[in-house]
Amino acid sequence: MRFEFGKLNFNDRHTILFEKIKQSSSILWRISSGTLRTDIPSWLLHRNVQMLLDSGAAVTALWMAYLLRFDFSIPAAHHRGMVLWLIIIALARPCAILITNGYNATWRFFALRDALRLGARSVLVTVGLILFRVAVHNGTAIPYSVLLVELPLYLWLASGLRTTRRYEYEIVNRIGSNANTLVIGSEATLAGAVRHLRSSGNTKILGLVTEDERLVGLRIDGILVRGHTTSLANLLATYPVELVIVAGADIQGAEEIMHVAAQFGVQIRLLPSCVDLVKGKVQVRRVISIDQISHVRQRKFSNTAHPAVAECFADRVVLITGAGGSIGSELVRQVADLPISKLIVLDRDENSIFELMNQLKNENKDHIAIPVVGDIRDRYTVRHTFSRFRPDIVLHAAAYKHVPVMEDNCCEAILNNVCGTHELADAAIDLGCEKLVMISTDKAVHPSSVMGASKRTAEMLIQQRASEAMRRHHDTQFACVRFGNVLGSRGSVVPIFLRQIAAGGPVTITHKEMTRYFMTIPQAVQLVLQAATLASTGDIYMLEMGDPVKIIEFAKEIIEMSGLTPGKDIEIKVVGMRPGEKIHEQLWNEDADVGPTSFPHVFRVKAAPVPSDFSTFLQQLEKAGKDRESNEMIQDLLRELPIGYHVKSYPDTVNLMTS
Repeated sequence: MRFEFGKLNFNDRHTILFEKIKQSSSILWRISSGTLRTDIPSWLLHRNVQMLLDSGAAVTALWMAYLLRFDFSIPAAHHRGMVLWLIIIALARPCAILITNGYNATWRFFALRDALRLGARSVLVTVGLILFRVAVHNGTAIPYSVLLVELPLYLWLASGLRTTRRYEYEIVNRIGSNANTLVIGSEATLAGAVRHLRSSGNTKILGLVTEDERLVGLRIDGILVRGHTTSLANLLATYPVELVIVAGADIQGAEEIMHVAAQFGVQIRLLPSCVDLVKGKVQVRRVISIDQISHVRQRKFSNTAHPAVAECFADRVVLITGAGGSIGSELVRQVADLPISKLIVLDRDENSIFELMNQLKNENKDHIAIPVVGDIRDRYTVRHTFSRFRPDIVLHAAAYKHVPVMEDNCCEAILNNVCGTHELADAAIDLGCEKLVMISTDKAVHPSSVMGASKRTAEMLIQQRASEAMRRHHDTQFACVRFGNVLGSRGSVVPIFLRQIAAGGPVTITHKEMTRYFMTIPQAVQLVLQAATLASTGDIYMLEMGDPVKIIEFAKEIIEMSGLTPGKDIEIKVVGMRPGEKIHEQLWNEDADVGPTSFPHVFRVKAAPVPSDFSTFLQQLEKAGKDRESNEMIQDLLRELPIGYHVKSYPDTVNLMTS
């Protein structure tokens, strides 16, 4: 359409011009936002189009300034001058930006600093136009007020174009399967982290968490600060968080944050600030997950329960003890996926139960779960729980497991690992439970620690109760499941090594020849559930753990996975063996009768007859534990039991491994 100003009145001309500008602006806007990328050549999306957009913004701003100056009725005397100045402004604005290298900045990351630079360039143009106006005194002169009003209008339009491009880029990047994220940081780091994550497009920020109570409830860059770092567990339980990002290296309670995130199965990442990097507070390294470790990668793991497991647990009431621990909580998660009738989660730690129930609630599984806070050593608690819920299957994971700690707390090891198991086994028989499966450990084979000896005693107690159930014609079946170390549990070597590496070393091991069997928690629990389906008269089931791994090689691998060199960047220090430790663990005794089962990764260790005097020694041991006798007396009583308990002594070896 041609503009024939001689045949139209001025209002008609304005209407036509306005419609053309709207059409052009619509097309240019779509180009800048990327919605026409598949329809036009890519070169149109760069400098030429940006200059054209700025020209359009300048023309629109000047025209609007004229309208505002003359109350939307521009006198005819100014028509000729307005057209001339529209041409001048359309050329001056983009040329000034071009000459001062303003188009070298990408619009996708337009920020306050870019806006200030744009303002400085725009002011220079306005000053130049005012000086030019001083020299013009004919009919083409423009009112000074129009030039002054045009400046903020142009800045508004030009900044709007750039801001729209930035937000379009962020919105497009958010489309897809982005991880639901909580960002933890301080007031100084959260704003930068939000901007960085938005531009990366790999996350969906659900909220912010801060150390500063004053920020809770406020918004930073449009994102709500949902709570203090102490409320992280509640937030993870309330929102479907998949990733926690810690912004900055100076967050207090970082270890607790890692622990809480691990309990909820949420990944955690560190996003250091520029200040942290410049000051050397953090180093750029690879992020390690347990699944990356070579020993774990070699083991195939299916997320689907075996059909026999689903059939065994169908419509059953399942009681899980120690449900708040590493193994117990994973048992709860996997059992909740089975077609069970009811799930009783028992633990003495109310915080663990609270967090576990919130996890189940997030997955819409809390309707089948009933939390019970109680101690398995308390006979009334155990009997009341069995009488109230009548469990069909008991998965007994409650235990004290840390070897050095139990060496100094022998009575507690006996009370929890032995007396607690005794109460559960008796209740299972008396109240008609179908099956009780106890989680045991490879440290029960030739035990050299109080913890291992207490678990071996519990294994024999289970075998004795299985024989008693058969003798009394009860249908209750008993079994033990024995396996080695699990990666990722509380106190396991991987988190310890990672913390030591993060601190700059050294990584400490207790003996350079020490070996251990390793398995991930989900793998171990899946095999435990398979073993639970097998008929048993007190048998011990062994999980296929693969080959033992030398701890020193394990440490070297984790250091190398962190992008560092063992012995150069991080030293490995042998600090000497701790009380109760063994250099090598065994999965069964040398004379054990080991055979296959219907599951390829589960083996049966046939139960040996329990000596007739076992009950007498057991009573003495339990009485000593309840009477809080000395550690030495408990150890002496354990030696009298037919469990093969003996304490090995190794010379302390403290030296540095440099290769």
